[in-house]
Amino acid sequence: MLRRLLAPLAAPPTTFARGGLVPSNIVVASGASARSSFRSFTTNAPYDGSQSPKQGEQLRTGTNNASIEIAAAGMYAEHKPRAIMFVNKRPVEIIPHEENLLEILEREGIRVPKFCYHPILSVAGNCRMCLVQVEGTQNLIVACATAALPGMSIVTDSRLVRDAREGNVELILINHPNDCPICEQATNCDLQQISMYYGSELPRYREDKRANNDFYFDPHTRVVLNRCIHCTRCVRFLNEHAQDFNLGMIGRGGLSEISTYMDELEIKTDHAHGAVQLCPVGRLSLEDAEDVNAIADAM
Repeated sequence: MLRRLLAPLAAPPTTFARGGLVPSNIVVASGASARSSFRSFTTNAPYDGSQSPKQGEQLRTGTNNASIEIAAAGMYAEHKPRAIMFVNKRPVEIIPHEENLLEILEREGIRVPKFCYHPILSVAGNCRMCLVQVEGTQNLIVACATAALPGMSIVTDSRLVRDAREGNVELILINHPNDCPICEQATNCDLQQISMYYGSELPRYREDKRANNDFYFDPHTRVVLNRCIHCTRCVRFLNEHAQDFNLGMIGRGGLSEISTYMDELEIKTDHAHGAVQLCPVGRLSLEDAEDVNAIADAM
């Protein structure tokens, strides 16, 4: 008689859920997504291993689905520490060592010129256009390749920064042809727009421009290698997203160019259109782009 009275006290407390009683040692998640995972439970007894394999599989499947949905909802998302840095003497909240300066500047609505940086590609830092100044010093740092640190203070529009960007544009335009009126990328060219703000009216170089041999991509892609500014966006896209390593930077210094090591100067790839979309100048373009735009305007 005493054992029968003490039996309910020894059993673990239960919680009401859809489909029956669930022991308290099983976490019951709130929300419609969590409740849906218990709809297949039709027994009030806790799982003790004596159920059929089908019911055990339903239990495991329901628990896994609930865990995945809860994690996707952000209930177990890591709360990373925040810190404060200063941009043009204005405090900005950052995640230390997780963001670079260029991402923070774009998030704050500060426009910074760039050629080589792209969110879907790895950081190269070779165009040197996103230079910013460390406040109180004469040091210039590359924003895309510098991690944000607590207490850092930078200036994005000082005289030193503007002179450095103007010098970089002048160096990029040394071998770039003056064919903007006939270029397919005109009015939609990053180099053309940045040159309007940071270009020099009196260039200091009088040497002849260097010419390169074009390589073959596919019948729908036109390559004009003389317009290349060596941002390596196309190379990184093919290497990282297409696992295609036929294209790369060859040569050193003034003789460097983006080409292939093959003698026939031909690159066979199915991802040429992705490289065309990432090119900031008119080096890569679609030959039928004008026809496509005409069809789109007529529709």
